Amino acid sequence: MLVGLVFEVLLCIFVVISCLLIYSLLLISVETKTFETGVMRLVGLTQKGYIAMIMTQAAMFVLPSVILGFLLSIPSLFLVWSILFADLKDFKPSVLPSLGAIIQAIALGLLIPTLSSIIPIRRALSKTLSDSISTNRSKISGVKVTITDNQTRNNSEYLILGTVAVIFGVSIYYILPLALITQSLGLILFIFLVILLGMITGLMLFASNFQGLLERFYVCLFFFWEKKSMRTLLRKNLSSHKDHNFLTAIVYSLALACAIFLLVTANIVLQSVETERKAVG
Repeated sequence: MLVGLVFEVLLCIFVVISCLLIYSLLLISVETKTFETGVMRLVGLTQKGYIAMIMTQAAMFVLPSVILGFLLSIPSLFLVWSILFADLKDFKPSVLPSLGAIIQAIALGLLIPTLSSIIPIRRALSKTLSDSISTNRSKISGVKVTITDNQTRNNSEYLILGTVAVIFGVSIYYILPLALITQSLGLILFIFLVILLGMITGLMLFASNFQGLLERFYVCLFFFWEKKSMRTLLRKNLSSHKDHNFLTAIVYSLALACAIFLLVTANIVLQSVETERKAVG
């Protein structure tokens, strides 16, 4: 159960990291090829063709990893089974991936590029043709102006946050006691998995709030010999790239959390296996 829970947590974290990485690559590609896209729109590129082009680019990021994952799974499974079950002479497991694992890998390979390409597609289609082919203005703006109309206000963020809070409260105050009463170990571990993922997400968002302070600190630390005007220019440059830096900080936080979680859980699993062997021996 514990090993399965660990792999589920790692799978969720890896899926989120993969989506963010592909989203970042697609966003950079969309912003750097704005002029080329405008020219293609001038010669007859439709919205469906542009969406298909972005989806194809996202799929090309995932396809090599899926193929390489299937090829590396066979020696990896053989190595794991040979280390863990070397004492069991009669037990000869198959090193080939099961049908369920193949279906899950293909489903994730289709889901990740689809989720990653939603925002880049919407951002690319929101640009007008005149803005796309204009070379006099910078594509990156340090000032963002938002006009909110109360009659057409989008409340989807509040709705999603409220739904997640309601599901979290129901799982804590109803499903968790029910799982304890019925002694359903699988349901208890699933609830702990959701709570753990929520804690990782909350700590990640909490740490991202210190992004501006850390940027100012590093500018003063590494460029203390520069003039004040140069440090001001660097801070303004970082401020104009705040969205990209925020995405990079999230990916780094998730990767760091994944590494720490993997090391801690690996030590726990190895200690439990060693304790069981000593008890049996």
